[in-house]
Amino acid sequence: MEQDVAFVGKRVRQWREEMGLSLQELAARCDVAASTIQKVETGQMVPSIAIALKIARGLDRRPAELLSSEPEEAEVVLMRAKEHVVIDSHKKLRVERLSGDLFDPAIEMWRVTVHPSFSSGSRVHEYDGEEVIVLEAGELHFEVGGEEYVLGEGDTLHFKAGIPHRWWNSSRRIARFLIAGNFPRGLRRKLHMQVQKDRGGAS
Repeated sequence: MEQDVAFVGKRVRQWREEMGLSLQELAARCDVAASTIQKVETGQMVPSIAIALKIARGLDRRPAELLSSEPEEAEVVLMRAKEHVVIDSHKKLRVERLSGDLFDPAIEMWRVTVHPSFSSGSRVHEYDGEEVIVLEAGELHFEVGGEEYVLGEGDTLHFKAGIPHRWWNSSRRIARFLIAGNFPRGLRRKLHMQVQKDRGGAS
């Protein structure tokens, strides 16, 4: 029993950190007190079914995943199309996580759908790593190190993420691209905060 409680708590914390959420932010998303979530994460509390449901939904996960029998140190993970996790979704942006819960992953993959006149924010991003962009549909502008690149369908862009970069869709069509990279914790949160701030405006 104690092992199960510790497993659930570890998963909640892992998923929360992957999403770049603080305890308070997760609490606001799932309507569960931050102190309760902290107790669950540290194994001090066995969550009721109601609380487990709320926390799972706040983390954009299926409740059953909290007690998944998949090995903690999985080296092979199959994700069906219906299992892709939607991280951000509103009228102008949709972000899906395509990579699974692999043990100690070196890369992650996401699918981003961007509506016209939307951007990653007015500020540039930079971190220690690299990114590969594959444009699946539409047209997208990328600025990397002050130089602008216009991507068409099927084009790829590979760069060191330590170079300041950002993107925007100034066309009249929806753009959809894949992004693969080794992202540090908290990057998704920063992106989400910036697109919320700049929502509706093009770069």
